[in-house]
Amino acid sequence: MGNFPAAINAYSEAINISPSLPKLYINRASCYIVLNLYEDAVVDCTRALDLLTPPVEANRFSRVRTLAKRGSALCQLGSFQEALKDYELAHKLSPENESLKQDLDILRTQMGHGSLNEDKPPITVT
Repeated sequence: MGNFPAAINAYSEAINISPSLPKLYINRASCYIVLNLYEDAVVDCTRALDLLTPPVEANRFSRVRTLAKRGSALCQLGSFQEALKDYELAHKLSPENESLKQDLDILRTQMGHGSLNEDKPPITVT
């Protein structure tokens, strides 16, 4: 297993040097999620999304990745409505992403909104 606290420190130092690089916030958010520091992950993802402007094709993948990451952290915090908004926006930006579609289906099913794949049985998370 990696040394995530050290990685967080390294990303924090890099952010101090280059605060306008969204990838640094995205990667630090990943570390926060591994350490169950979901509030910090949400903050970093939000900052990264602020930096990923204007929303253009060149940064679409990063926006999708960051929205899904923030949605995941929000789910862990019990903020399901906010998470659903992030997952839906990510899905809208990347409708071909099957993994994202499955995550959105799980969340929607758990929230009672129905599946995007109505022909499949509901997915349950244990």
